[in-house]
Amino acid sequence: MGRAFLSCILLLLMAEEVLGEPSSGAPFHKSHLADTCQGEEFNDDNSLLQVGAPPGHRSWPQVAPPPNSATPARVYCEDDPTKGYCPFYSPLRQSINAEYPPNNTQYAEFPQGVLAGTLAWAVPTKDSSPSHSKWAGLDEVGRALSPTSLSFGFFNLSAPGSLRTPHWHSNSAEVSYIISGRGRISMTKLPHRDIAGAPVSLRRPTETFAVGPGDAFYAPVGYHHYFESIDPTENLFGLAIFDTDNLKTFDFPQVLRVMDREFLAHVLNIPNSVVDSWNFYNRTVIDPAYPDYSPSRTEGSLTVHPDFKIRGINRGLVPSPRQDLHGRVATHTISKSEGSTYSRILNFALGYTEMAPGALLEPYWNDNADEVFMVIEGSELKVSRAGSSPGDNKTGTFMVGRYDLFLCETGLTCWINNNGKSKAKLLRIWNNPQPTLTNVYDAYYGLPVDVAGTMFYKQRAHSQFRR
Repeated sequence: MGRAFLSCILLLLMAEEVLGEPSSGAPFHKSHLADTCQGEEFNDDNSLLQVGAPPGHRSWPQVAPPPNSATPARVYCEDDPTKGYCPFYSPLRQSINAEYPPNNTQYAEFPQGVLAGTLAWAVPTKDSSPSHSKWAGLDEVGRALSPTSLSFGFFNLSAPGSLRTPHWHSNSAEVSYIISGRGRISMTKLPHRDIAGAPVSLRRPTETFAVGPGDAFYAPVGYHHYFESIDPTENLFGLAIFDTDNLKTFDFPQVLRVMDREFLAHVLNIPNSVVDSWNFYNRTVIDPAYPDYSPSRTEGSLTVHPDFKIRGINRGLVPSPRQDLHGRVATHTISKSEGSTYSRILNFALGYTEMAPGALLEPYWNDNADEVFMVIEGSELKVSRAGSSPGDNKTGTFMVGRYDLFLCETGLTCWINNNGKSKAKLLRIWNNPQPTLTNVYDAYYGLPVDVAGTMFYKQRAHSQFRR
């Protein structure tokens, strides 16, 4: 008796157990399986190469495995995550070319492994800067419905008065989230002008304001800005978010450096000797504190109601449903529907989620956006992804911890378990200003009972448990 025939007999014996009662309308009878035992070919693992399933029915190998059977897990990132697809990344653990003078070997105590006064980058492979640490997983962002790409930079200003030098971005807005420390943010003191040089009614505001943990600031594309640390005890540390896959930045000192000295003195209406005294060499993007720096200096008084400050993303959290099942999870989002000046003009949305130890961020998929998470606090977070593409029958899992980044692309079902012993805090970034999501619970209970029954080849499909 051939191996193929024995395998088909086994399928026949299992059919009633697996398929159960036939659904109304288009019953699936065991005779259909018997038909497949005539002349079919088998793989070495006894799975059918081709199955002649009746019209409207899925083929036999797609039937769900028996209860409690294990689906093989997907293994991610066996190779260098900068060279192949990887849904998570730890840029602060990589060996990076930090943008700081090479003779500086001072390390900051927080965060571990980051040079004092540095920028550490996580960017798509399209980014042209050789000093940026590339994450190939970000190449996936923007390929689906939402076209916006993303890139990220961790900033770490180690001493009061240390400064991210004045600069602007020609192809991206910027939102920077403050993780620790306190900072003072300054937006350009330049008015808008028309092509003839006359001031226009839409005046660019002059803003200088303070930020702390849980706050963020927004710099529109092209806006000249800088920020400085004002905390004597803790580094100003945070994540800068850009809506491009190849960031273009103009640092003001570098722009002035390439101009003729005499011409520059003329333009600025200052003596040539002043310009000649400036140090245009060995420039860095993080400037040290001025020798006589004082946090209490009065120039640039604080703006009372700044338009470019995003207050308290980590406050006003809304509890997630079904906490009796999944533990305490709460989220605050800032999106286009939220209605702030910032959210109406930005190309992405922000969210902040807290998870109690043992809690579950229940399975969901983003309808219209890719999502990137950054772990602000937490360890032993287990991230699960149900397949990486339509038809993929594997669930991939991986563990992430503090400052790690990870992805959940459009349409991909993801969920997170906090297996650690402390509260987890997650910053969430969507590349759509008004993202929406669907969770598995709502998707299932939104189906009529007979549709769910047909879907699972069950006449009643656990209707007694429907709510």
